[in-house]
Order: sequence, then C-alpha cells, then structure tokens
Amino acid sequence: MRFRSLLALAFTLFVSAALAETVFPPGSRIGLVPPTGMTASTSFQGFEDRANRVVLLVTEVSAQTYDKVARDFTPDVIRASGMEEISRETLRLASGEGVLVVTRQGENETALRKWALLSRTEDLTVIVIAVVPGSAREAYPDAAMRAAFASVVVRARLTSEEMLAVLPYRLDDLGGFRLLRTTPDGTAVMTLGPNDTTLPVQQPYFMIAPRAVSPPQPAERESLAQRMLAEFLSRPNVRVVNAEPLRIGGAPGYQIVAIGKDEQTGDELAMVQWLRFSPGVVQMFGIARLDQWEKVLPHMRAVRDGFGTR
Repeated sequence: MRFRSLLALAFTLFVSAALAETVFPPGSRIGLVPPTGMTASTSFQGFEDRANRVVLLVTEVSAQTYDKVARDFTPDVIRASGMEEISRETLRLASGEGVLVVTRQGENETALRKWALLSRTEDLTVIVIAVVPGSAREAYPDAAMRAAFASVVVRARLTSEEMLAVLPYRLDDLGGFRLLRTTPDGTAVMTLGPNDTTLPVQQPYFMIAPRAVSPPQPAERESLAQRMLAEFLSRPNVRVVNAEPLRIGGAPGYQIVAIGKDEQTGDELAMVQWLRFSPGVVQMFGIARLDQWEKVLPHMRAVRDGFGTR
C-alpha cells in the first residue's frame, strides 16, 4: 500500500510539474511546453529564440475554417510550395488529435526545417508552426520539437477583459461585437452574434490591426488604402462603391466601401476598410451580408470610434 501511495504521489507531482510548465502566450487559448531556449515573444503570438532565429507561432481561428486550412496541409500543396515533406503523423493531444507535418526547405546550413500542427476542438481550429534553421538543429533536435508539439493544450475561452488587456491600445466601445481573439501586436478579431465564427455569411466580422508601414503623405493615402485592401482580401470581383478621406477620432483617415460575393454561397457581401493614420497606420476592416449592412454598419462605426491610445 505504501508503494502504491508513493507511486500515486509521484505521478501527481509529475503531472503538476508538466502543467506548471505549460505556457500560454498573452491572449491565446493555445498553450504548450516550449523547447528549452525559447521564451514567449513580445512581438507576435508564440515563442522565439532570437539568437538562433527559431520561431514557434500559435494561431487560433474558428472551427468552421478547419477544412479550408487542412487543404494547405496536403502533400500536393506542400510540394507546390517548394517544401519536401519529411514526415506526417497523428498526435494524440490533450484536446484531441492533431496532424503534425515536418518539412524541409533549402540545403545545408541555409536549410529550414518547418513543423506544422493542425488540430481542432468544438469551437476552435488550432494551428502551430515552428521554423528551425539548419544552424540551430543541434540546439533544437527533432525529439525536443516533437515533444513541444505533443504538449499543446487548449484552455477555456478568455473573458473580454483578459483579451482587451493584451492590446496596446484601448477599445472603449465594442458596439455589440464580441472579441474572439487578440494578440500583443494589436490584432483584434470580433463577431456580432452568438456563434464563434469569422465567416461573414453567418455573422458580421470586424478586425483591427496596426500595420508596420510609415504613415503616408496626404496625396498617397488613397493608393495605400487600395493596396492594403487588395492585399487583405482574397475575394475576386470586389467592386468599390465609395472611397474618401475622413477623420477617425480626430485623426486623419481613409475609407473604402466595397461590394462582393461569397465564393461558397454566392451571398452578396458589403465591406468597409478604415485606415487611421495616427498613431502609425491602423487598419480596420468589417464585412457582413449585404442584406444586413444598414443595421450592422453603425455597430462597426462604434468600434472604430472607440479606438484610443493607451
């Protein structure tokens, strides 16, 4: 009996230690035990070893986008991307199963080994990506990297207050939108409705993200707004119906309103992009079904006007 008690105690201590080592990047529901040498990044959601140029990124998107993301994990797409697939396996995670793919790109010291994990829960698609240069393979052997990926866990939803605290700016009014996720770089994704979805045909979607570009001169604001919208959208045949400068919270800005169609359902979609040029360049983008637009647009404006510096 004493041996069993000691064994049970040892097991409990082991589990507790393992859980204590799990690190969740600020604002993320995805956590893991990072490999020795990596620490939580202050510039993106994930972990890094700057000296060895090793990065590990965690991304969470809605469960509805799983099938779309899974297509990027197929051997044909990987091969077309110029990568050589080394291994593929199913990992048993605390939150379910995941597909782990390891690839190689380049040769010798300049070669990159990339690790990619795709998994999902009832309300979340989990994506974890790591890049290890050939020069860092000794510091980050395959066994250590696989152990980190096998340790991935998903925690319960964060509160709005917890997500807002991660942002480097204030959002004084959410306009009825619910935050889905936030990241330390300032990205905030939200939806208007009861479901945790980013699909605009199901519920209105709104996103805010500071961009690493210098504020343009007044004469260049329109061209920058057009380029940023084109880079952000993956929807062809978008028709611009309005483009004009405006003030956002007292700062200069630029607005583009456009109409398009959902590729899957054919539903007409209306969208707006606002660029705020102080501080820096902040992109705000909202999209919803056209038949909802008149009711939804005031909610998006409320979020836009609630943006403020800390």
